[in-house]
Amino acid sequence: MEPALSHRPLILFLGAPGSGKGTQSLLLSEKLKLSRIETSKLLEERFRKAKPKETVEIAGKPYSLDEQKERWTKGFLNESAFVADTVLKKLKRMNEENGNEGVLLDGFPRSIEQIELLLPLALNMFDKKHLVVLYLDISQEDSVWRNEHRRICELLRHTILCIPETERLTICPIDGSKLVKRELDDPQVIKTRLEEFKKQTLPLLSYFQENGITILKVSGEGTVSEVFSRISEQLARAIKQ
Repeated sequence: MEPALSHRPLILFLGAPGSGKGTQSLLLSEKLKLSRIETSKLLEERFRKAKPKETVEIAGKPYSLDEQKERWTKGFLNESAFVADTVLKKLKRMNEENGNEGVLLDGFPRSIEQIELLLPLALNMFDKKHLVVLYLDISQEDSVWRNEHRRICELLRHTILCIPETERLTICPIDGSKLVKRELDDPQVIKTRLEEFKKQTLPLLSYFQENGITILKVSGEGTVSEVFSRISEQLARAIKQ
């Protein structure tokens, strides 16, 4: 079912580590012609380009990029002001360049503090009734398994799904670079990330409900195609309302 977008939506894509946000948000953004912001890649790029002992000032407070990277690599959420500054600058630039397109935010916000930093800007750009939260729901066991078996390509950072057809691959079939494990997929880091998710991100669902923001809860279990069909069907119904 192909949703017809008669308005400019803002879709917030949330889910536990390994829920498939990156894969599904990419498919959805391409299908609906949405501008897409992938928070993890934004942060990864910012840390990769950072100079030693570099700091940035946000609202009069200095933030060490070394300290923020250490939090990130250990599985803890970055400080809200820092990650919001990174994402909202990108959102503003995107809005200036492609002001007629809807936007999909993958992995932001991840806490109540972050949504409270996002909403003033978001509601200035988008109508609240066109703000939709997509929540991919998977079990903790499935989240751990997916993270432990996940690999990405060294060059363009594609995620390679762990299925029988790919388990023996050592080279990315898309760009030819080596397949590697992410720092974030270390077992202890996975455990920390899941704890952070339960403590800081899950409470967002109650926040959205209390503030009248549409939440679409979709099972993330099954094949990529099956999950995407569920997302498309639920989103089509929400868009028509």
